[in-house]
Amino acid sequence: MSEEHIAGPLRPHEIALAAVLGGLTVATIVVAQVLPILTSVALLAPVPMALVGQRTRPRALIAVVVAAAGVSFALAGLSAAVSVVGAGVIGGLVGELKRRRRGLWSFAAASLLVAPIMGGLSVLVFVVLVPLRRLLLESLENTVTGFAKALDEIGTRLPGGGQAVGQIADGLRTMSTAIVQYWWAWLWLSSATGTVLSLFVAWWLVGGVIERVRAIPSVDTLDEPSRRIAVSTPGPLPVELEQVGFRYPGAREPALRDVSMRIAPGEFVAIVGPNGSGKSTVAKILAGRAPTTGRVRRPGDPGLGCPGGTAMVLQRPETQMLGARVADDVVWGLPDDVRIDVEELLAEVGLAGLADRDTADLSGGQQQRLALAAALARNPALLIADEVTAMVDPAGRGELLSVLAALPRRRGLAVVLITHRADEAAAADRVVHLRDGQVDQAPPHWLAGAGEFEVPSQPVRPSPPISPHRPGQTLIELDGIGHRYLSGSPWEVTALREVTLRVARGEGLLIVGGNGSGKSTLAWILAGLTVPTSGTAHYDGSPISKQVGAVKLTFQHARLQLQRPTLGEDIQAAGGVEVGSLEVAHLLDEVGLPREFAARSTDALSGGQMRRGVLAGALAGHPEIVVADEPLAGLDPQARADVVALFGRMRAAGLTLIVISHDLDEIAAVCDRQVELVDGVLVDAVTTGVAW
Repeated sequence: MSEEHIAGPLRPHEIALAAVLGGLTVATIVVAQVLPILTSVALLAPVPMALVGQRTRPRALIAVVVAAAGVSFALAGLSAAVSVVGAGVIGGLVGELKRRRRGLWSFAAASLLVAPIMGGLSVLVFVVLVPLRRLLLESLENTVTGFAKALDEIGTRLPGGGQAVGQIADGLRTMSTAIVQYWWAWLWLSSATGTVLSLFVAWWLVGGVIERVRAIPSVDTLDEPSRRIAVSTPGPLPVELEQVGFRYPGAREPALRDVSMRIAPGEFVAIVGPNGSGKSTVAKILAGRAPTTGRVRRPGDPGLGCPGGTAMVLQRPETQMLGARVADDVVWGLPDDVRIDVEELLAEVGLAGLADRDTADLSGGQQQRLALAAALARNPALLIADEVTAMVDPAGRGELLSVLAALPRRRGLAVVLITHRADEAAAADRVVHLRDGQVDQAPPHWLAGAGEFEVPSQPVRPSPPISPHRPGQTLIELDGIGHRYLSGSPWEVTALREVTLRVARGEGLLIVGGNGSGKSTLAWILAGLTVPTSGTAHYDGSPISKQVGAVKLTFQHARLQLQRPTLGEDIQAAGGVEVGSLEVAHLLDEVGLPREFAARSTDALSGGQMRRGVLAGALAGHPEIVVADEPLAGLDPQARADVVALFGRMRAAGLTLIVISHDLDEIAAVCDRQVELVDGVLVDAVTTGVAW
């Protein structure tokens, strides 16, 4: 069903999108109002509103304009509120026409219709607000009179008395008198003309932005757009999937085919399978998304997010944190009549004594446990944990798994854990193996053995070489590096302290440490994207921050690094104009992705596929050094083995490799040495014994 035909109340993703973009409009208008030097910034205010108009229903636009106008009035007065309404009208019209794919002539006709109405509304406002009208007219009259007097002064100094200049001054006085007398006509004409000009500027300015983001989907894949919000008693269990299939809108192939399974209360079920096998899609079906084919049987509503219903904990906990304090986040969104013993709940998930801690100060593992506590605060019958340990250090991973494994017998709820790890799957009561969108009755090979997978002992040398660079002298030099976030403010946080490090050309370095130890901050400094607050960071003898792009960095969260509509375009953009389609195909081969993925939309990729696509982009253009931040997170065992083997080939080709990872055993096999960060301090260095 298309977005414009959705009936019923505003959907969650519409509310979220409108709230974020409305806040951006308010910020733009208020900045332009309180800082005269930035008045021109107000020209950008229609852009967020146009995006709301293009990606949501008109009712969402109306709601956000009313809310944003109220906030602007409270912050900067009536003028700001009127500006927000104007931005809403201009942006909303542009967005609506863009959404309906209307052309310039339709827009011109709509502008000629809207402009007189906006002019009439301006007149109406000043008819009602008499003091404001008087202030405006007096200000205008004084300005024109002052300018006319200045012209008179100039005229007296010109030969012949400056008769022409005097006539101009008299004309200005006459015009000022006419404007004051017929203010309504002047205001109507100027407002209508200004509206037409603003609309055409917005059409040109906003049009490019809208076309750039048009391909990005704005549908909440957990929401069922064809169904009105149900008001019924949650009853998610037992849930039974019967021959369920699912195809995402616009996808050529279904994500699921004939999937059948049953989840009963008190079960701990692990769902495993390769990246792109449909695991997260099954999670969405269990959480309430309607299948394309087949049936889902459950006694009541899935009740996603409702007390007694279904709760989800996702891979990135920061996307689920809303409260400023830990205690606030636990109870955020709960009904007023629900009473929660926050301290007891935090103790259950291993966060005892942290109720008053700022959520921003928590480590990644603590944030994940906080997301779990917030889910348990709703006393769910079904808890879905989707790759919740992917970004957590080994110690935190074990603690989190212990909590999840104990929940079925302690609380009687069912836990569905989506994972790629053998130890986590082994802790479950049973395992569901997905492959190519179907249930595979045979267990994955990595689950049957003692370990997760075998790391190739000898990397295969590539042909042609991935990198033409050869080992040599020191390439990276960090001396006394320190970094503080929000330096000088009450919220100052020290991430790194006196870090000194040398990396030789062609070396393989593994950086380890717990969540919150400063590893990602160090990665961004190594790539030149963050300038340290103290110390020096040099690449090949020059400051790294002045050579952004020379050191390739793969982000911990791969989706943030993919900016183009298709994966192939993104890889080409990362490598530069010299990277052609043939090299893109070779890079996809190197990272273990099918060549046809070059034409696939980035939003159609699984998390693991995105991570390998980012790695392919980092290798484009034959860099001398690559910094990989958690490159194995979210990958299935075979994909992890493929990436480790790729790292071995990169090392064999002479490329310098710096890896930040919690997966020590796998990555250590392809690195020369290992350093450890503890609370921002470099405390250890270990030689792995691997020689290249």
